Amino acid sequence: MKKGNLKHIKSSGFKVPKGYFTHVEAKILASTRNPSVLNEPKTNPFKTPNSYFSNLNDQILQKLETEDHANKPKVVNLQSRSSMYYIASIAASLLLFLAVLMNKTNTEELSVDMVENYLVQQDLSSYELAELLADANLLSDDFTIVETNYNEEQLETYLMDNVDIEEIIEQ
Repeated sequence: MKKGNLKHIKSSGFKVPKGYFTHVEAKILASTRNPSVLNEPKTNPFKTPNSYFSNLNDQILQKLETEDHANKPKVVNLQSRSSMYYIASIAASLLLFLAVLMNKTNTEELSVDMVENYLVQQDLSSYELAELLADANLLSDDFTIVETNYNEEQLETYLMDNVDIEEIIEQ
């Protein structure tokens, strides 16, 4: 509650009968001056039934016996459960081992002839081939091209046999 909400409360909520404090002192003094009240035999307000303690042991033992039967826990044999876990783990490891052995796929290695035939059949241009090589990351830093020395006669014979001169002139 906030302090602002408490401002509208005028009374505390505790009430005392009128004239209570004027008569309390007189009542207390009157009761202490009366010797009969002070000399009365004091009685214990807490009373037990007759023969309570003679039957108490029997009642407690009877309750303990019924609680023992009601709250008796189940006995679970841990050895059978642990052996079941061992058997299950061995079976799972055998299945995994067999799955690995059975799942071998034979991969054939690509030969140079197969790659060459593929490139010929695909009819790729030199630009597309260079792009494929760059994407495949085959061109690395240590990649070197072996230079072969051709003499002019070999080049002329190759150009005469394989290239159309009119095409070269048009380009």
